[in-house]
Parts: sequence; C-alpha cells; structure tokens
Amino acid sequence: MLTTKEQFGLKIKSIREEKHFTVRQAALQGGFSSAYLSQIENGKKNIPKVETLYKIAQGLRISNDEILELAGIGTKKDNINKIDEQFEEELVLAFDGKPIPDSDKQKILEYVELLKLKRERENE
Repeated sequence: MLTTKEQFGLKIKSIREEKHFTVRQAALQGGFSSAYLSQIENGKKNIPKVETLYKIAQGLRISNDEILELAGIGTKKDNINKIDEQFEEELVLAFDGKPIPDSDKQKILEYVELLKLKRERENE
C-alpha cells in the first residue's frame, strides 16, 4: 500500500508522542535537526531515503524494519520474498540457453542480498 507523506508524518508524530519525546529530543537522538523532523511530521517533506529513515528510527527508538513499514517500503525480508516470487513467477533464468536449476536460483538470491548489504554498509 502506498503511504503518503502526510500519513507518514502523522504516524511518526504519533509514535514520538506515545514515547513522550519532544521533537528536539527525537531529533537529537537521531542526529538530525528538529526543524526537519517537524516538517516531516507536518507532511511538508517527502518520505526520506532509507538512510534518513534509519536515523529517524534511531531517534524514535524503533526498529529499522518498523520505520520501513511505516514508510510503505516494507522490510528487507519482504523485499527478498518479492525477488524470490519474481524468479518463480516472472523470470526464466538461463545460461548458455539452458534453464538455471532452482538450487542455483537460491544461490543467486543470496548473492544479490550480500551485494545489497555491502552497498548499504558502504553508504553508512
């Protein structure tokens, strides 16, 4: 389901208030400005990129998976499952004109996931 920036902002504000954090406290804990968090909460900023979402999660003391779900992105596990479904339903993988066995497809998925993790670490 698509999450609008306004819906996302309201969810963030609700979590912050449930935890009795001020905008300033949450921003300090996450390492970003209180003005930026306020703009997000009020739907004045687009849903941030994943790196910034993780900072917001840190500021609110919630998990990275939870912030991704709030943003409508889904968890890492969800994304892996989507890739797996594509291999099963949409993609016919072949090498040298011969279909790739299912066991090799799983190895390819694992390798893709390792590449994604490496890229995330490089961007930190």
